[in-house]
Amino acid sequence: MPSMVTLLLLLGACSSHRAPEQRPPDLVIYLVDTMRADHLSVYGHERPTSPNIQAFAEESVLFRRAISHSGWTLASTASLLTGLYPVEHLATRDPDDPLRFNRLSPSTPTLASRLKAAGYVTAAFVDNVFLAPEFGLQSGFDVYDFVGAGGTDERSASDTVAAALAWMSTRDEPCFAYIHVMEPHMPYMPPAHLRGRFTGPGPAPVPTPFAEGEVLGRLMTGDLMPSPRQKEYIEKLYDEEILAADEAFGELVAGLREQGRWDRSVVAVTADHGEEFWEHGGFEHGQTLYGELLRVPLLVKGLQLGPRGQDGVQGEFPLDDPSGRQVTTQVQLADLFQTFLALAGQEAPAGTHGDDLRRSLWDPAFAATTRPVLSEDCLYGPPRVAITSLRYRFILNLESRNAAVLQLDDVGQNDKDIDDEATARQLGRQLFDDLIELRGDVRKHRGTAQTARIDSENMEKLRALGYVE
Repeated sequence: MPSMVTLLLLLGACSSHRAPEQRPPDLVIYLVDTMRADHLSVYGHERPTSPNIQAFAEESVLFRRAISHSGWTLASTASLLTGLYPVEHLATRDPDDPLRFNRLSPSTPTLASRLKAAGYVTAAFVDNVFLAPEFGLQSGFDVYDFVGAGGTDERSASDTVAAALAWMSTRDEPCFAYIHVMEPHMPYMPPAHLRGRFTGPGPAPVPTPFAEGEVLGRLMTGDLMPSPRQKEYIEKLYDEEILAADEAFGELVAGLREQGRWDRSVVAVTADHGEEFWEHGGFEHGQTLYGELLRVPLLVKGLQLGPRGQDGVQGEFPLDDPSGRQVTTQVQLADLFQTFLALAGQEAPAGTHGDDLRRSLWDPAFAATTRPVLSEDCLYGPPRVAITSLRYRFILNLESRNAAVLQLDDVGQNDKDIDDEATARQLGRQLFDDLIELRGDVRKHRGTAQTARIDSENMEKLRALGYVE
């Protein structure tokens, strides 16, 4: 019979070999400004615009029907980083003054601030002028590397990724990195080594770059209406910009592998909104809430990492790697906010929206629910709000109270008018009820919005991009 001392030694030996507590995963968001889902080859586009994201899809979960909460950067990105709708976070264009923009309140919890409180080091590397510190989205980031683009002057996606990797290489703690690159935002200037990949040789059939010679303004107002050949050229130029963003993403993947972080990282690829190419008569973005703007790509790798969360996930969420899965259930950018918090073992702030995306992999109730998505705010024109359900989109002009009910394809895009007026009215009433349930009312937002004080340099960049006169 072993002595008491021997037993204590054995017990001590057993306890000293207990598995250490699991290290929280690194969390990375790679957001490509203005990138339409249907212009990625991984989503079926005819041109090979996304070979690196295509390879990434084999290691990730691809969401075929992801909806943004706005059709322009500030309102959409603020929803992604707070889990709130634009009417709640109020980082929006002022509904009555197109030259005034509101900022995120410093008291609003953000994804970065919640992760920082959980022990993460946090950094953002952002290139859109609407993410300047004046707009308040830097809350919670230890490092906020902002290089605002203006017209033809912008930091490349490759350089932005290099800055993020350099920062991560110096950190031993769990990292949260938010990377927001400008390709393929206007003025469509792909790097020299990619220029002509899709457009081909020879002179451009439309004046470029679009940020010069008032070309952008004429395209947006319709004063310059391109021919079919010119439209095709413009879209091919846009696709070359997507290819540049995809190339930089490949550099991000290679860098994370080289640092030994890849297997312990959750990486999401998405966009803040899409781009219009005259599907409904308009060009660029920020003017409407149609599907070409609201449907965005979303791919997430590493969903099996981290704690398995709440709501019954513990006993049912698969332990195996869900790589290569495709989800057809409608999801929203606010879901990414909830998912990243859950992966870090954190509860979401009260009043936020969305669900842990991992539920889409195991919970039949997640797939069965209609999960309508609220989108809002326009950069130009009157304020609008939209509800996107599984088959229909309801868009309401908050000034005129005119509304449209549109039928969607199976990925939440390609809005089409409903011919039967009685059917449209009935659907409109149902979708209006969904809108009221999510938003509360149909008044222009006021709340406690704080006006962003934009410095002269960033105001000039906004002018160069055509956002203000």
